[in-house]
Amino acid sequence: MTVNDGVAAHLARRALEVRQQPLSIEIEAAARNVLLDWLAATLGGSAEPIVSALLDGLEPGSGSSRIVGRDLRAVPSLAALVNGTAAHTLELDDIYAPGLFHPGAPVIAAALAVADQRDVTVGRLLRAIVVGYEVGGRLSADLGPTHYRHWHTTGTAGAVAAAAAVADLEELDHERLAHALSLAATTCGGVQQTFRSDAAGKPLHSGAAAQAGVVAVAAARGGVTGAADVFEGPAGLAAATGTTTDWAASRSCDGPLVIERITVKPYQCCGHTFAAIDAALELRARGIDPARIEQITIDTYSAAVSTAGIAAPRTDAERRFSLAHLVSAGLVLGAEAMFGDDAPADPIVQHLVPRVRLSVDETYDARFPAHRGARVRAELAGGDVRVCDVPDRSGSPERPLSAERLADKFAATAAPVLGARAADVYATVLALDPNLPVSSLPVRPSNNRG
Repeated sequence: MTVNDGVAAHLARRALEVRQQPLSIEIEAAARNVLLDWLAATLGGSAEPIVSALLDGLEPGSGSSRIVGRDLRAVPSLAALVNGTAAHTLELDDIYAPGLFHPGAPVIAAALAVADQRDVTVGRLLRAIVVGYEVGGRLSADLGPTHYRHWHTTGTAGAVAAAAAVADLEELDHERLAHALSLAATTCGGVQQTFRSDAAGKPLHSGAAAQAGVVAVAAARGGVTGAADVFEGPAGLAAATGTTTDWAASRSCDGPLVIERITVKPYQCCGHTFAAIDAALELRARGIDPARIEQITIDTYSAAVSTAGIAAPRTDAERRFSLAHLVSAGLVLGAEAMFGDDAPADPIVQHLVPRVRLSVDETYDARFPAHRGARVRAELAGGDVRVCDVPDRSGSPERPLSAERLADKFAATAAPVLGARAADVYATVLALDPNLPVSSLPVRPSNNRG
């Protein structure tokens, strides 16, 4: 592959532009915030069965890169796989809405694995994160909703984003960086059917993307070449995945950095459900009596209906992708208890779930994917009707979470691994000197759990 006017070359140039600019105070703070959010999700996810199963099956041995939440190390590619999987397991990792993309899980998993190997500074890790988000966000925005119909963008664009972050740490030149992005594109994957059923494999999409990014950069550094038109060619990524795009975002340098436009998840479930949950919680706060509800109508955008439209969920995994269950549980139990173990068995929740109707609203569809909205309409016995409209979900750039809520999320999510240390670890990372070695980043458990 030679440097040309292709999409891979444009993305590589954009990565170099970001690399060459000193991080402003605001951008460094944004990178630190996404690192903290990733660390919380990964620490919490590290205690989940899928991570134990991966470690049992892989038998990772030893290496330079830390396994988050475990007293283990592995070679960078395996550490990226495990940490990237852990980060996506709890459905709490961040989102870039215009790209229908979870950038943190693959990008930071890959970057940390190589940062550990190279023993770089915290500041270098933060810069690599900014670069990975920028490349992955622009690519994901171009892949867009047509790609997302059948493909999980976190597994596809995520691999390219991970490669961009790792290439930044390795300081690849433009030509080899473009090779790395191309190689990541040809080794990416992740199909939607995996999370439209009761399967455990969805988090592997982000883990495999992180691993693909590490491998792609190693291959490019060693001299392996990729196709110059791997994205836009007649048999390239767009054509192969049914994507319709003009590559405007990937070819442009305009607008704010992607890392400035990130959504932080407030709820442990599919992000397409957040606006409807917000509406349900607002109706509850206004004093609605769930026991009197005879029917609930949720108006939202079509991707939310197709992705989170499970009408009669049977398992925890399905309930995380069920607007019917989540809105019912929110109305009845509130934000804290709606994700508790007892929520599915609550008799009023069980009464409401089959009474939920989903409807695609043209206004919400027109604003998607940059904006995610929903309206919940509850019809009560006696003819009373309560309605709440949420144009933008909580956690989005339009409605960011408060500093207090971010700290609370970290403490609650990381507590199973860090215990009482969670709040102290949050404060430590928030104030960590960027000139310190990345080994000073606390990612180990509070005990010797392996």
